[in-house]
Order: sequence, then C-alpha cells, then structure tokens
Amino acid sequence: MVRFSPSDSVAMRKKSKKNQAFGASWKKLVPKSSRRPASRAALQKRFSVAGKFFLLIVALAAFGYGFWWLDKLGRSSQGPLDITGPGVAISKVAFETDGVLTDRWFMNWFGPLRGRSLMDLDIDKIHRDLMIEDQISFARVTREFPDVLRIELKERQPLLVLRLGSKDGKVIDWLVSGDGTLYLGSGYPRSTLSHLPSLSIDPSQIRSRKDGNGYARLTGIPRVAPLLELVRAEYPSVYQDWEVVSYERPDEDDPGAHVMVRSGKVQKLRFSPRNYRIQMRHLHYLLLEPDLRRRKVIESIDLSHGRSVFAKL
Repeated sequence: MVRFSPSDSVAMRKKSKKNQAFGASWKKLVPKSSRRPASRAALQKRFSVAGKFFLLIVALAAFGYGFWWLDKLGRSSQGPLDITGPGVAISKVAFETDGVLTDRWFMNWFGPLRGRSLMDLDIDKIHRDLMIEDQISFARVTREFPDVLRIELKERQPLLVLRLGSKDGKVIDWLVSGDGTLYLGSGYPRSTLSHLPSLSIDPSQIRSRKDGNGYARLTGIPRVAPLLELVRAEYPSVYQDWEVVSYERPDEDDPGAHVMVRSGKVQKLRFSPRNYRIQMRHLHYLLLEPDLRRRKVIESIDLSHGRSVFAKL
C-alpha cells in the first residue's frame, strides 16, 4: 500500500496547475486563421467566374477554328466563296461609252446573261478582258444592286489607216490611234473610215507583239498625232483632202526630222514635228492666195523652216 502525505497532495496539485499553464502557453503560440470558412454564396460566385472564363476560352478557340476553316475552304475552291445566297437575275446592262461601241457589241462580246445574278459575275475579270481590247483605253465595271450591271468605256479614236498584208495574202486595214496603238476596230461607219488618211512608214518600224496578237505601238505617232488632231478639228476640209501621211524621226530634234503629207491639192506637204498650229496658219493663208487657189494641183509646199515657206508650183 502506498501512502500519501498531505505535502505530497499539495505538491501534485501544484504540478497539475503548472502543466495546465504550460499547455495554455503553447496554445497561445499556435497562429489563429483570420479567414472565415467560405460561405455557399461565395463558392457559387467563384465557380461562376471560373465558368465564364472557361466559356470565353472555348468561344475564342471556336471562332479561330471557324475563321481558319473558312479561309481554307475559300483557298481550295475554284472561285470566290459565295455567302450571299441566290441573287436577283440581271435585268439591265447600263452601257456608256464616248465612242462607237454599243450595248449590243458588249452582249456579243461577253455572252448571254440570262438567269445570272450580279454576284455570279467576276467583275474584275470582265474589266481585265475589256482592257485587252485595243479599241478600249479605259473601262469601269460596277454592280448596281439589285439587278443592274454598269459598263463605262472610253475608246481610242482612229487618226490613220495602216494597210498591211496578212499571211494568206489579204490586205487588212489597221486603225492607228493617237498613242500609236494599232487595232482592227469595230462599229465605225464606213464614211468615217473612208476619210482617214493612210499611213506610210518603213516596214522596219512595224513589230509584232510577243504574244503574236497584233502589233506593238508605233513610237513616232504621238509626235505626229497633234498635227492630225488639229487639222481634223479646225481645218476639216483640208483634212479630208489628205491622202497619205509619213514621217521621219519625229522624236528627234534635228533639221531632218519631218512629217510629210500627200493630198489631192498639194502633192507634197512638209511639216516640222513642232509648232503645228503656226505652220497650219501659214498653210491656210498661202492656200488663199489667188495664184494658188486657181491651181488644181501644187507640186510641193515646205513649212518646216519657221517663218520661211517654200512653194513649188
């Protein structure tokens, strides 16, 4: 049997209090969290924000994939991607030009339009094909919704006719415009072509195109064209009398450069390739002289020496 004395009991009570105090002191060292447990509403808000962010990522990915797919489809298809659906059939071609071509010419050139809508047409290709035509110097092709195709043209105007032989032995009349373009021409009245002077030049100046279709531009014509345009506009009776036009080095600034004209009245008219208006004024006054007016034919008139004019009767 173990016996405890009162002193032992007192000692045990002191030890127990000491242990309790020691334990309490350790509890004071443990950090207490300041965060409260998340409420249900807070958890729902967090999940809602996370869900919206996830949906945004999915939407962006889907948009990117869709754009990539449409681009790939457009590149692999034969023509432009049509997302407009069926269109209204074309009811009218609004055709405008400053020359002789007509809407009937365009319909024959392009082909049937019946049943086709504006979105069926590749207007860029139509524009390119029109500009290949040498008679056309400018073209604009536009859509006027819902059903009108508009064609606007500017045409080259013929100043001369160049007669060239073909491979089969035929003679073909090529029209010559002011910029030196040679073209066959379409829609011109016979009366217009019959009054055009013929062009006579050295064959070495006539070069075929690389693609074999027609001929390259004549480089000397732009220096000769102002004379022809001036005479046709201000001296029409003189222009109608001109039969053949030739030139020699009109681009060069030397005494030998000239433009030669053969007409019914004057067999040889010589011009300097500059100051055409002054030279034509001299010619006009000269032809009004009584002695020259009485003559049916004048052998030559040389206007290429500035103020001096030489006439050989």
